[in-house]
Formats: sequence, C-alpha cells, structure tokens
Amino acid sequence: FQHDILQDGNQDGGEVDFAKRGAAIASAHFGGMLVSGLLSGVLADVWGRRSTLLLGLTCNTIVGTLSAMARNATELCLLRFTCGLGLGMVISGVVTLSAEISPPSRRGRFMTLVASCYTLGFLYISLWAVIVFKGSGSGNWRLFMFINVMPTIIAALLVRLFVPESPRFYLCRGRLREAVEISNLLAVRMGFTDKDNLLTEEELTQYLIRAKGIGQASSRGRETIQINEIMQNEEKSEYVWREIWTSLTSIGQVFTNGMYKVTIPLQFAYMSLTLVTGVSTWWTKIFQNLHLQTDAFTLSFYHTLAQIPGMMLASGLIDLAGRKRLVIIGFGGGSIALMFLSSTAKSIHSTGKDIADGMYSVVVLGLACFYSIFLSIGWL
Repeated sequence: FQHDILQDGNQDGGEVDFAKRGAAIASAHFGGMLVSGLLSGVLADVWGRRSTLLLGLTCNTIVGTLSAMARNATELCLLRFTCGLGLGMVISGVVTLSAEISPPSRRGRFMTLVASCYTLGFLYISLWAVIVFKGSGSGNWRLFMFINVMPTIIAALLVRLFVPESPRFYLCRGRLREAVEISNLLAVRMGFTDKDNLLTEEELTQYLIRAKGIGQASSRGRETIQINEIMQNEEKSEYVWREIWTSLTSIGQVFTNGMYKVTIPLQFAYMSLTLVTGVSTWWTKIFQNLHLQTDAFTLSFYHTLAQIPGMMLASGLIDLAGRKRLVIIGFGGGSIALMFLSSTAKSIHSTGKDIADGMYSVVVLGLACFYSIFLSIGWL
C-alpha cells in the first residue's frame, strides 16, 4: 500500500509525506459523510427510506470494488469521498427505517439491536486484517479491500428481498394504499393473527379526515391530506423536484422558535462523538507506534470484541435508564478511558520500548476496551 498508493509507485527515492497522504485518504471518507448527511435526509423523505438505503449500498459496492483497483492516492481519495456519500445514505435509510418500523414501546431496544450490528462489520474487518496482513503489516491490500465489499453486496440483496418501505413514508407521500399494505404486513410479521381486523384504506382515510375536521390532525396528517390534494392537480415529478428544493432551503427551521436550544447541543454531541470515534480509524497505527510485543492487528481485533458487551449494556438499559443518561455515561466514561490511555502511552514512550513488555500490552488493550465499551453506550 505504501509503494502503490502513498508513494504512487515512485522508484526515485524522493521524499514523500506519507502521513499527509494517509490522513487525506482517511479524512476524505468523513468529508463525503458530511456532504451526504445534508442531502441523504432529503432523499429519504422524497424518494423513500428503502430506496435511499439501496442507493447507498449500491454506491458502496461499486466504489469499494473500484478502490481495490486504485492506482494512486488521488484516485483513492476521490473513491473514499464517494464511499462516504454512500455511507451517509445507508445511515439515513437504516436509522429512519428502524425508528418507523419498530413498535413504539420497544423502539429504543429495537434500534439499538439494529445499530449494534455495526460491531459485526468491525469484527469482520479486524479478523481479515489479521489473516491478510499476518501481523507484519505487509500483505495484499487490494485483496483486503475487495473482501470488505462482500458484506455490502449481501446487505443490498437482503434489503432488496426482505425489507419493506416505511409505511410512514407512504403515509407522508399521500400513498394510503401502500401505507395500509405495509402496515398490515408488519403487523402479521409481529404476530397479529386476527386478519379480519387488519387496517383498511377506508379506515385510514376516514381517520385523517376526522382528525383534520376537529383540528387534531398531526402535522404529518395535515401534510398527507395536502399532498393528496396537490398530487391530484399536478404532475408527480414536478412536485417531487419542488419538494426537494423546498426541503433543502428550509433546513434552517430546526434552529427557529427556540429549537436551536435542542438542535445545537445534539449537533455538538454528535460532532464530539464523531471526533472520538475517529480515533478508531487509527487504533492499529497507535498500537504499532507504542512498539508493544503483541501484534497490533490482534490487539485491534480484541479491542473490537469489547464493543459486544457495550452493545448489550446499551440495548438492555436504553429503555430503562433513558437516552440522555446513557449519552452522558458513554461520553464521560470514554473520555476518562482516553485520558488514562494517553497517560499510559506517554509513560511507555518515556521509559523506552524495551520496558514496554506484555504488561503494557494488557494495560493498553484494557483501556482501549473500556473506551470501546463506553463509546458503544454513548453512540447508541
């Protein structure tokens, strides 16, 4: 990788800033996610949660395959940026679908269970890193990247075959028949066996009309009635493009009428969480720079395993302790673990690598695992 990408295959021995190129490749991914974060929500509201999810998975499949064939750092940066765009769509689709399909009484646990599966992705990557790079850091990096495309292909197929669109999306689009069909399908899958009492389109329509008539329709209900009236009088494509533009220009509404008091803290919390999560991108490099006796890729694999108890704790406590309390616990515990880890790393460097024996490996791995546990709690 260093010769093919970071050095662009140069043989002249000229000085190359490997750190700068490596950081650019890593940050390009997050840059794509930033742009996608602003656009994917609009796409999910206009084109559908499932469609946005499939578009993101397809994008990552294509980009992941092309990344394995990248010829230089510039190409890989562009591909990683595009991968970030696709990942933003995947996150938008998965989170929204999980929230809108899950039963309200168990929504927190359901969403935590779905989100916790990202740990399986980390374990998959860590395990293949140990196998492909064999502890020395040398190996076929193109094969490694291609192997990581396989789960995305499988996920796209599973979503295409088994995951329905959100009934709430159909309701908001004024497509009442599809909303009723998907709602009944989900009810049957959840064990509702009385098919004679399933929801009908007429019942949903009458409910919306009555709710509007007595002034108790929700904002979504009023929008649904309005969309029905609009789409009867104008072309669907014209309305969709007009809604996309309206959604993009009205993003600032989340800061009006006092909403900024909620929006800004949540944005700052998520930004801080992302900054701390970014450390995970460099765990292998951190372990290597500490010159520990234990293989850095093996340490990364064990560190990833620690996310499992974190996910289990978050899943069991989120509906009992509450979302806000778990965020505070996750942020606080993760920050403390990072501070102790930083102090330990400083001690290792000051004493010299000859003293950095197996004991230091255990301490560093333990602190990294505690950090991973708290990060999982706060992230979910």
